[in-house]
Amino acid sequence: MKTILDRNRRHMPSRLLSLILICLSTLNLQAQQSQPFSGELPSFDNFEFAFPEGDALRNITKPVFLGEKTFIARLEQRTEFPDFDKNQNSEPRPPLGIVLCGGSARAYAHIGVLKILEKANIYPDFIVASSMGAVVGMLYAAGYSPQDIEFIIKSLPLESFFTPVIPTNGGLINTDMFKAILRKIIGRLDVSETAIPIIIIAEDLKSRQQIWIAEGPFDLVMASAFAMPAIFEPQEFDNFVLIDAGATTIAPVEPALIFSDRLVISTAFYNRAMDFSSPVTVINRAVDIGKTRSGMAGIERSKALVIRNDVENLSYMQFTDPDIIIEKGELSAQNALEQLDLISRKDLENPPSPEFFELRSEMHENLNNTIQDLQSGQQPSTSLMLRGIPILRLFDPFISMPGETGTEARIGASLAFSYLKFKSYLSYFNALNPDPGKVWAIETAFRVNPLDSLNAWFTARLWGDYSSTSILSHDSSCWELASRMIWMKAQEERKRGFHIGGDIFFKMDFSIANWQTCAFFQTEMPRKYEKSGPSIQPWYSAYIGAFAENSVGLKNAVGLQGSLQGGFDSKWVSPKFRAFSKVSLNNQEFMESKYDGFRSIATRKAVNSNLITNVEIPFSPHELFLDISEALLLKGFELAPFFDTRWNSTSDEDFHMNDWAAGLSFSFEARAFGLAPATMTFYASYSGSKIISLQFRAGMLL
Repeated sequence: MKTILDRNRRHMPSRLLSLILICLSTLNLQAQQSQPFSGELPSFDNFEFAFPEGDALRNITKPVFLGEKTFIARLEQRTEFPDFDKNQNSEPRPPLGIVLCGGSARAYAHIGVLKILEKANIYPDFIVASSMGAVVGMLYAAGYSPQDIEFIIKSLPLESFFTPVIPTNGGLINTDMFKAILRKIIGRLDVSETAIPIIIIAEDLKSRQQIWIAEGPFDLVMASAFAMPAIFEPQEFDNFVLIDAGATTIAPVEPALIFSDRLVISTAFYNRAMDFSSPVTVINRAVDIGKTRSGMAGIERSKALVIRNDVENLSYMQFTDPDIIIEKGELSAQNALEQLDLISRKDLENPPSPEFFELRSEMHENLNNTIQDLQSGQQPSTSLMLRGIPILRLFDPFISMPGETGTEARIGASLAFSYLKFKSYLSYFNALNPDPGKVWAIETAFRVNPLDSLNAWFTARLWGDYSSTSILSHDSSCWELASRMIWMKAQEERKRGFHIGGDIFFKMDFSIANWQTCAFFQTEMPRKYEKSGPSIQPWYSAYIGAFAENSVGLKNAVGLQGSLQGGFDSKWVSPKFRAFSKVSLNNQEFMESKYDGFRSIATRKAVNSNLITNVEIPFSPHELFLDISEALLLKGFELAPFFDTRWNSTSDEDFHMNDWAAGLSFSFEARAFGLAPATMTFYASYSGSKIISLQFRAGMLL
């Protein structure tokens, strides 16, 4: 204890001195802080040391401009003879640029904007676009009118050509078929050859630099422009791996400002009230913050004519509502132009050359022929593709024809190969609602479009069940061969053609178990509700033909079959009906199908003839939609009371009503991340057989 005290006494003078020095330093610091800073901060400038030449991060802020020289030369050529009065010594006006922002389905508003600008004699000298704005912008730059672009997206919903794949190449969706369709419509055009010079903005995954594209294959550049990260496969272009620039910027103003301060900017922002209880919504908003903030900063600096499209409360997945979105674009553009004085509006007028309208007229005529070919079933030539494809169909369909495969509920995977107009698949799947002995299948399938709109499918399957005594628990039960051919011709609003299909089942010793085939002619006016169309819009589909089968024992039944269905769409109520009949002409019985459209699970039986009738009176609020967590869009709702009847005759009974079913059905379309929708129907019924049915089915009966 004494030693510790002695040590403390020896150190007291030094501790006292330290305390005095601390107090003096504090007083000096307070005195310095009371006086304003008059010196300069030291400049370290060690950027070269921190990020030396060749460092991957050094050039990340510098965009790469592909086709810069060509773009500048084309722009100079367009403005070589500006429209100005030399007698008054006026200065030539700078080129007029249009910036089309991204916004997924909301970007369809740009079509309406372009319509109004053209009415005001405002045509761009150049275009800058990104994301879905690039789809509209590139078609416009190629020479299509806004009306033709609208025709394209209504006639050929672009999302229907996206192929879901197993994500081994950076995305869930492959766009090879989309690019093939684009080549058939546009041809093998280079971006540097478009009627209007255009710059498309994308992002490179490798260098993390922004890429400004003014040259390159038209189809590849467009696919790169909307390659939403993780959803679509990134596009390999030169030494880049490109994705949608919408991940980082939604308003690509900066490239346009380099070439002109005479700009029109068409926006497609998202600014609706959001519930942040969902993690998906939080992620979407987190991504949106940065790109919207930078976009707004660029727009503010531009001093351009800004057309703020009234689409900010719409879902980015509403691709099935082009009428609504385009109309909003028209109204927004009209309102923006009305805010300008006559001098400012006159300054924007920029009429194109007569050659531009000649090109547009030629492209319009070619487009009509191409769209009719595609609607008839002509397949575009695809590039070589080999991908794994998931198989997922959760519910059985309402109806099925001989030769159709892949219709039953199933889950599995395929290896898909396609080249030119040939496609093949090698698949393994499990049936979710299997018939006896048909639990699993190994399948190989081929599809070919040999000429015109004739399409042929060939399928071979090995069916089986599971057994603990079999190899790998797989017990084979039968072979199936299926084939069908379809030829259709689209002409204006109608289609006509023929269908031939058939199935044959073999036992494992290759003896025939049963078979069925049919052939018929078909005509239809497809159901296509348009808000801007007539208040009542009719539709119909009819076919008549012959069938042959031995579905009951080894007796071959031969006869006629046909179907007639139709109805009309209106704003709220859309009555529909259907009648399907099948009659044996040689008095041999055939088995009723569980996919005949009769909405009851009552047992089917062997008959000589049958007739199915279906009547619905649906309540259809066409404009209603439900957006769930910014990831799932539900629309196309129909709530319908229905009444079905089943008539038949047998060897022992005359033709009579055998059963009926009455109930309520509820249908809707489900769309994830803007992809092609899947239609599902839930129905509840009570039948004359005193059976209550509660089922989900894929698609709609009518």
